[in-house]
Amino acid sequence: MKKVLIFVLLLALAGCAAKKVNFDQLQDRNGLYYLVNEDKPYNGEVVSYVSGKVEFEGDVKNGLKEGIWSYYYPTGQKKMEGQFSDGLKEGTWTFWKENGQPELTEVYKMGKRLGNDGIPEAEVKKDSIPVAAPLPEVKPEVKPVPEKKEQARKPQPVEWERLHGGPIKTLDGRPYSGPVVKHFREGGRELDGQFYNGRRNGKWTFYDRFGNIKDVRYY
Repeated sequence: MKKVLIFVLLLALAGCAAKKVNFDQLQDRNGLYYLVNEDKPYNGEVVSYVSGKVEFEGDVKNGLKEGIWSYYYPTGQKKMEGQFSDGLKEGTWTFWKENGQPELTEVYKMGKRLGNDGIPEAEVKKDSIPVAAPLPEVKPEVKPVPEKKEQARKPQPVEWERLHGGPIKTLDGRPYSGPVVKHFREGGRELDGQFYNGRRNGKWTFYDRFGNIKDVRYY
């Protein structure tokens, strides 16, 4: 009888250990996932449902997406599958059509999609693309017009909530470079700073809810 009780207890424990957490129960806090009311980043399996059907599933380690993640069509057919490393896409990602036929594959390195030659698409130089020889220049007989110097426009800061990932922040799947700003829910500014290749860079200013500077850090 004792053996039976021990066996039942082990099965129950195994069932609890294998339980997946619904992705809706996680909160994104500055790029890391936490369970609601928990103060440590989440570790374990997650799954998301739409109308009772699995939308995607995968693992989270130390608050970041890790390992194989799978995404599905409403029919249950697999839509795409690939690997995350420290919250960034890594390696080969495979895509399928809704009828189950293979559609395409993409290769990533640290969240950057690589081109056919293994170079990140954002880093392909324009002068590496062959172009036709230019035609002889024909100068029209007109009076020269003074050139107007255009003032360089500063890029608009990106809202913090649009960035993804952990130590390396990405925008639209690529490490972000440029200004960023974050606001309190009431509307006041919480912080502003700069990113370079997904990492914090330069001066970062933090504010309290009354608009006063609370802290200044340099990266």
